[in-house]
Order: sequence, then structure tokens, then C-alpha cells
Amino acid sequence: MNVNDISNGSEVKIFASISGHGIVLMTQAIFGVSAGLLVKPMEYFGKYMQLLEPSQVEIRNKRDGRVYKFMSTSIAPVKTRYGNFHLIRCSSKLEPENSRKAERFAIEKLGLFAVNGNTLNLKNCIVHDVSLRGISLIIDPSTKVKIGDQIDVKFRYGATLHSYELTTTVVRFFTVKERPAIGCSISNLNVDLISLLSAKKNEKYPPIEAVPEVNLNPEVSETQQIMEVEEDIAKQLIPEKPRGSRVSENPLDPANLEHIERKTLRQKNKEEKMAQQAKEIENLLDLRDI
Repeated sequence: MNVNDISNGSEVKIFASISGHGIVLMTQAIFGVSAGLLVKPMEYFGKYMQLLEPSQVEIRNKRDGRVYKFMSTSIAPVKTRYGNFHLIRCSSKLEPENSRKAERFAIEKLGLFAVNGNTLNLKNCIVHDVSLRGISLIIDPSTKVKIGDQIDVKFRYGATLHSYELTTTVVRFFTVKERPAIGCSISNLNVDLISLLSAKKNEKYPPIEAVPEVNLNPEVSETQQIMEVEEDIAKQLIPEKPRGSRVSENPLDPANLEHIERKTLRQKNKEEKMAQQAKEIENLLDLRDI
């Protein structure tokens, strides 16, 4: 899949760096052209952005709902008959994120857990994130657990503080901001957890149907719009020759040789004329002697 195959109305997120500061730009795809992907214009402190260095781009394609992450070669403003926009260029193919990898959603809520069914000795934790396949907990340094232990987790989340209970198994250890954490696989995927993940996904990605497409000119088809925009972009990439001056088609014409300055040509013509006059005078002198 190429970058110009992205569907109209797709969400575009750009992670860029300006003067050493990381910024995130949000925009929306309009349609693909031969040069790249046309998107809504982006401004930074009242100026159009121009990113000539590679930038990470994340697009949720409206056609298939899949997320594509890639590095752009350049992101620059372009002027068309419909207004100013930005053109995203990318020389590589776009590959969707690994669909087999379960997407994780941040929770960051206090919770309680029991180790191996010992409900008389509940431990405090912070539910760091959750996915369809697992959950990660930030635990107290004094808490002793090992790989394979059964962890029963309970926490509240949402506007109604709904209570969620999960039975998990410890599969790995890691740290979160220098604090000990455990990663657990979920053994009972209940309806409550599925509802929670669905709500979190809607928070991160609004429903695709809710994102309207961009129509630059309702009076003509999108195919015609693409042709017109490509014409406008081509004029910017390949400037037209000035109409005022007449240029000879002869490639050997000195006027077409960029390495010869016009001043040099005038001097050369003047020198040739003076040499011709000198030769004529010399011939006259030779005739007088005869």
C-alpha cells in the first residue's frame, strides 16, 4: 500500500521535532495524488509547517480501520486552486501494525490484588494498563511474587466507578519509571473487560463513520479534483518558462549556454569588431605601399 492510497477522511497524526522540541500535529487526509497524500493544512504559531526531515506519521485508514505507521520523506505546503494544503511524501510501502499484537490502553487506577487466592492478605497496586491478553500492575517493592503465581485483581474505573475483577497469571517483571511492575496474562476474559476495552478504544479512536470526508468542490467528481490538484502541484514542482523572452531552440546558441555570461558575449563581440577594423586598416596600408 502506498501513501497516496490512504482514504479520504482518514485521521493523520504527525510526530515532528522543531528546534529540539517534540510536537504532535493532527490533520485529516483529503485524497492521494501521484506526488503523495494531500492533507488539511497545518499551522504552527500562525505559519504553515514545512518538515523537510523525516517525521513519524501515524494514520488510521478510514477504508479498513487499520493503523499505518511510517516515516515521511517530507511534509510541505502546496498551493492549489482550492486553497493551501500540505503534501505528505513517502518513498516506502505502508504496512499496517501487527494485528496479532493486542493494543494496550492506559488505566492508572488504584487496585487490590491477592496472590494465589490469599484474600486475607490483599496487596495494593496501580493498574498501569490493560489489553485483551493481559494486564500490568505497578506493585510495592516489598511485595513478593514470582513467575506463574495466580493474581486476582480488583479495581474501579469509569464515571460510575464500575468494579472490575480479573484472574491473571504472572508472566514477566519490568519497571515503570523505576518502580517494580509485573505483567500478567488474563485467563478469564469476561464481558466487563471487553466493555472496558471497547470504551477505551472509542476514546482513542472515534468511530470511523463519525469522521466526515473532505470534498473540495461538490460540483465536480473527486477524480476531476485530483486531476486539477495534480496540475497545480506540477506547476510548483516544474516552474513554467517566462513568456516575455524568446528563447532559441538551437542548443548551441550562446544565449542557451548558462556558463557564458551576457557581459562576456558583449565583450567578445566588441573585441571581434575592433579586430576586424584593425585588419581593414592594415589592408589599406598595404595597398598604399603598392
